[in-house]
Amino acid sequence: MTSTPAPARPLFPASGLLRHARAAHASAVQIASHPLAHDALGLFMRLTIAGVFWRSLLTKVDTFGVWRYTELINNFEVQKFHIRLPELPLTLRPSTLTQFRNDFALPLLPPELAAWFATLGEFVLPILLVLGLWTRLAAAGLLAMTLVIQIFVFPDAWWQTHALWAAMLAYVLLQGPGRASADFWAGKAADHLVGRN
Repeated sequence: MTSTPAPARPLFPASGLLRHARAAHASAVQIASHPLAHDALGLFMRLTIAGVFWRSLLTKVDTFGVWRYTELINNFEVQKFHIRLPELPLTLRPSTLTQFRNDFALPLLPPELAAWFATLGEFVLPILLVLGLWTRLAAAGLLAMTLVIQIFVFPDAWWQTHALWAAMLAYVLLQGPGRASADFWAGKAADHLVGRN
């Protein structure tokens, strides 16, 4: 009569702590994989990167303020605004043209044209991102602007800033805007119309 060998014991037995860690990881992956997580992340990235380019626009054009308040800085009252918006029609500040002639000079593009391209891009594309309208096109446009800035204007700033912008824009470009967007609802409306015909 032969005896049955005892089952081999694993080298590193899974302890209760390890089982809990695996369960927590599985739960986190399930939550992160939920469509609402993508919707929230897509919206967050759209708003964040739109804000970056919108604030850059406000340094290039004449603006006006909304909801004025007074702040005390070094014992001086300074008038500030909660919101600054560009004046329409857009008017480039003289300092913007000077920057594009000197610091932001691009090959093959006259400074005035480059300044207007950048300004119009920073005006239109962030609005589209916030609305989630033609979102992938807007993200592609801002990604192209980011690469131009990186290559021709600030080649040493990649890891400090531009890589983060590129990562957010690439996410939106590849994953789409999510359900909190005009694109999603326009697609639903189009599907509804096609389904009726």
